[in-house]
Order: sequence, then C-alpha cells, then structure tokens
Amino acid sequence: MAKTKSQKIGQSHFEQSIAQLSPSLQREMRELRKQEAKILELLSDPHKAEQYLSHPLQLLQAGGIQVPTLLKRRLQQFDPNLAQHLSRQTYALPNGQTVTARIRVRFTQGPKEG
Repeated sequence: MAKTKSQKIGQSHFEQSIAQLSPSLQREMRELRKQEAKILELLSDPHKAEQYLSHPLQLLQAGGIQVPTLLKRRLQQFDPNLAQHLSRQTYALPNGQTVTARIRVRFTQGPKEG
C-alpha cells in the first residue's frame, strides 16, 4: 500500500527529529513509536498528561507501554520537578490588574504509518 502525502510528511518529520540521536537510541525511538496510539490514548486524560510531566516512566509503565532499555534509563534520570517549573505564574500589571498565563498542551494523534 502506498503512503499518502501526510504519512510521508509525518514520517520525515519524525526521522528528522531523531536524526541527531545515536543509532541505538534511534532504534529505540522507532520501537516506542509503534506504541504511539496507546501512548496518545493514555495522554488524552488531562490528569495523566499532567502526571507525565513529573514521572514519565512510571506513567508509561503503568499504562502498559513497553519502554526500551536506553529510553528507560534516560527517563529514570528525568527531573521530577519539571512540573513545578511549568506551574502557572501570576503577573501584576502596572494598573494593579493581575494576569495568569495558561499554557495548554494537547497530545494529538499524528499521521498513521502503514
């Protein structure tokens, strides 16, 4: 079956994004990508998506995602305080009004590879 244009674009974007990694890490990323649908389903829950920011390896393993060895080691070294750095901050404007930034991250399903 021939790939569609969007599938080719998605594939090339993924390949470009992992091109700077070592060959072994590239293999593991391709292996993990096979579970993309399962990961996206897991991250569609806002609570779990937020939990992913603090403990990505634990969340993936609890969701039944098979994490390859090198990626597992890298995720074990992940900074659990990342969610703290991404917390909402309130800014005071000169007129006394306050503004709170709201950042929303959405995990969406990319093009299917065949």
